[in-house]
Amino acid sequence: MVDAVIEGLKERISVAIKVNQSVGIQVPENRHQDLLQALFSFMNTDKNEVWTFVTASNTYKNISENFKKIYEDKNIKFIDCISRSSGISTLEKECNYIESPTMLEKIILKIMNIFKDIEHDVEKFLVIDSLSSLVIYNDSEIVREFVSVLMNKARSYNIHIVTILIEEEVDTHKLLQMNDKIVVLRDSFIS
Repeated sequence: MVDAVIEGLKERISVAIKVNQSVGIQVPENRHQDLLQALFSFMNTDKNEVWTFVTASNTYKNISENFKKIYEDKNIKFIDCISRSSGISTLEKECNYIESPTMLEKIILKIMNIFKDIEHDVEKFLVIDSLSSLVIYNDSEIVREFVSVLMNKARSYNIHIVTILIEEEVDTHKLLQMNDKIVVLRDSFIS
């Protein structure tokens, strides 16, 4: 059952992100790891794509331990917003670290810095995991403004965005409404 959900997610996301500039994914907390597995599996299918994964819900160390194949994926860059604020001081060369998830402007600058030197005809993708985690550290209206600025900048650089919302954490459904497409994952189906 889990494999079928992951494969369904992988297929649904791959179509949605190619057709739309931005895709919002609402996921129950108990399905978050399944979603990440589907995303990482999809990210590593085309080496001519460049992905940046911004995490505010898990440390990079946690992600790399749970998804060991990401070390092999040279087309995925990471921005970890949570390790420093959690007191973790180890550095991984595959990851860029932000001191705190409250530093939203710095997150945007780091994202744009990663994408600035990539050729214009290369497909570029950005994943924000998760908006609900950012709302824990920031006011929801500030996060909404952050997402708006980020989406506008991304459109100007032709970057496709996937934003994740973990539904049990905070009531932040308004944040998903800014996306071109919304995918809702439930315990047993995808809508």
